[in-house]
Amino acid sequence: MENMIEKLSDFDSEKRFEVLFDVAEIVKTKKIKRTYQQPYDNMHIHSFHSFNYNNWSPSRIIFEAYKIGLKHIGIVDFDTLEALEETLLSSKLFGVPALAGIETRVFIPEFREIVINSPGEPGVYYINALGFTKLPKKNSNAEKIYKKLHQIAENRNKKIVEKLNRFLFPVVIDYEEDVYPLTPSNNPTERHIIKAYIEKSEKISGISSDNFWCEILKILPNDVAKMKKENIGDFMEKIRSVLVKNGGPGYVSPESETFPTIYEFIDMVKESGAVVVGNWLDGTNPGEKDPEKFLEFMLSAGIKVMNIIPERNWNIRNTEEKTIKVANLEAFLSTCIKMNIPVVCGTEMNKYGQPFFDNFNVPELKKHLEWFEKSVELLFGMVK
Repeated sequence: MENMIEKLSDFDSEKRFEVLFDVAEIVKTKKIKRTYQQPYDNMHIHSFHSFNYNNWSPSRIIFEAYKIGLKHIGIVDFDTLEALEETLLSSKLFGVPALAGIETRVFIPEFREIVINSPGEPGVYYINALGFTKLPKKNSNAEKIYKKLHQIAENRNKKIVEKLNRFLFPVVIDYEEDVYPLTPSNNPTERHIIKAYIEKSEKISGISSDNFWCEILKILPNDVAKMKKENIGDFMEKIRSVLVKNGGPGYVSPESETFPTIYEFIDMVKESGAVVVGNWLDGTNPGEKDPEKFLEFMLSAGIKVMNIIPERNWNIRNTEEKTIKVANLEAFLSTCIKMNIPVVCGTEMNKYGQPFFDNFNVPELKKHLEWFEKSVELLFGMVK
């Protein structure tokens, strides 16, 4: 059984679908041990079609949701709907209500000079959509916008690799040969690129991988070795922060003209019969400072549901930072409830260590659990 479950995340879709039906047959026998963590949901989780730190496929995610008794699942991947068919099929086979979706970045003209939820990038906004039951119609305007999302991400990734190859020489990678194999659908993210560089550094003769990264990260070789052994996720995130984020040698600044506008994205989603879901980060950037003003704009643009990642708003070690972000979260949620705007939650799982589902028993979330649950039901009701 364990071997079958592992095969649910095979990059070969034929092998994956073959074992999916076998696992579903076993599920029907009710011999799978379940722990029932109800009433919890995860409406924002990435599969291996963008980046999932466990390399879980959509069917593996939904199987795990079945095992622990989650009530609902929402699978979103950056710039692709590759998870669509598998999400809907697995949902039916395992009896876990699930929505398929997408996450991307758009440009908001009205916020041209204002940072919203993409730190350091004025006008750029992370946004989602859930509830797709089909791909955008062929040759439609929606399909053109959908394809544009992927092409923008692809172009940016290749620019990152080009810049990093110059900076990290002799540790250089080939985008098609070294990065594509890390994803089943040729849809790499920054984390796939970082993983490719780490793997390449281990293979080049004549250099020590630990010494190489200690120079890049400005830490001792022993600390590099310790991070790689004890928490590869922290190691990857540190490299990503130093190399790819704003100010790093591999950073590619966004150009507003290359992103679809928020209105183009909304048109694509609505034409496809799905629901646009806005993202709220933590209230620390100017565009999110005033929750009522922020939400009024979202409503006027056509966004009727919001999404948050609660872990980054309350599970914070620094007391001062936690105090600020918890207060911002409370102000945002209170405003959403007052304005009758549904709020769904998720954990992403595209960064090492993120949990499979939120702990809604913590005081910061428990008081709003009823609204979170009602919001999920409302979202499912909106799907055509």
